[in-house]
Amino acid sequence: MPRGDRGASSLEWALLTPILILVMLVVVQFAMVYHARHVALAAAQSGARVARTQPVGGGWERAAQEKAAGDVQKIGRDLISGLRVETGEVGDQRWVEVSGEAVRVVPFMTFRVRQRSQGPIECFRPDVGEGIACEGGAP
Repeated sequence: MPRGDRGASSLEWALLTPILILVMLVVVQFAMVYHARHVALAAAQSGARVARTQPVGGGWERAAQEKAAGDVQKIGRDLISGLRVETGEVGDQRWVEVSGEAVRVVPFMTFRVRQRSQGPIECFRPDVGEGIACEGGAP
């Protein structure tokens, strides 16, 4: 090894190490965002199941929001910050939307996650006889 190249590999590693660490942190950041999206979707689906099975009329919104928020707390307590759960009804469809910010691994990278689950209001229809149990709701 020539005398002028002494310590060159140490200098190369010293320059490359911060870049390699940043690349690893970015990979972990995207994995956390991906996981946060899945947690938000699972919570939205859980809340939507509650919303869809509640009787026609008021009161279902709070139950659906509590279920969705509770599921986020159970699955990934610190995974989504600024959690926001919204509900709505359009015709015979009810929906639940869960949103917030995914946990930050890289300080300058902020990602918002938003997942929505929607489905028809479930309605009891007897096999025999007339009528339905969804008065004023789904046909």
